[in-house]
Amino acid sequence: MTQPDTLYRLQEIEIGIQARHKRLEEIASSLANNELVQQAQQQVANVKQVLSPLQTRSKNLELEIKSNATKIKETDEALYSGRVRNPKELQDMQHEIELLKKRNLELEDLLLETMVAVETTEAELDKRETNLQQAIEEHETANHHLIEERTRIKSEGSLLVKNREAVLLDVTPESLQTYNNLKVRKNNQPVALLVNQSCTACRVQQDLAVVTEARKGQKLVFCASCGRILAYRSG
Repeated sequence: MTQPDTLYRLQEIEIGIQARHKRLEEIASSLANNELVQQAQQQVANVKQVLSPLQTRSKNLELEIKSNATKIKETDEALYSGRVRNPKELQDMQHEIELLKKRNLELEDLLLETMVAVETTEAELDKRETNLQQAIEEHETANHHLIEERTRIKSEGSLLVKNREAVLLDVTPESLQTYNNLKVRKNNQPVALLVNQSCTACRVQQDLAVVTEARKGQKLVFCASCGRILAYRSG
């Protein structure tokens, strides 16, 4: 296969890959554009916003209760250790223990309320996530044809990528550089067929010298009008 023919084959493969990428984006947009799914997603997000601070509050309360309990234990041990003999210090220590115990009772009540709120909110989150999953499944069932098309297109795209890698092995570095440079300026179509002495891209008839060189296929020949690489095809 000549370099122009190889480059034309490369162009066909890349156009096929681009078309499939575009279609996959369209399918993804269609599958994502579902009001019921979006509403369910928002409901899940709203519940999570409520749950997160409750969980943080519960953890902080547990830490404070634990810290107070440690202080109570340490102060109580110091109180009865016999090391402290000053009546005023002993009285202050006893008072501190009473305050800490009172504070922990208040914290335990708050923790209980918070834990109940956490459990209630977690149950609500489970419910909302179940609703979301159901909405997604119903949406996918209703659009099963798009799911199947997506699977098929991905498979086709993977095969085209492998074919592209194989074709590139037959392209010289110089030809590939010319191809890539033209691709930017020619809307990803740097190669055109030369059929019946005319470029199929711009429809301009080529002179005999261009046709002769294109037929030989020994080097890259360019359309005298649009500048694309010409791959010869007999009429």
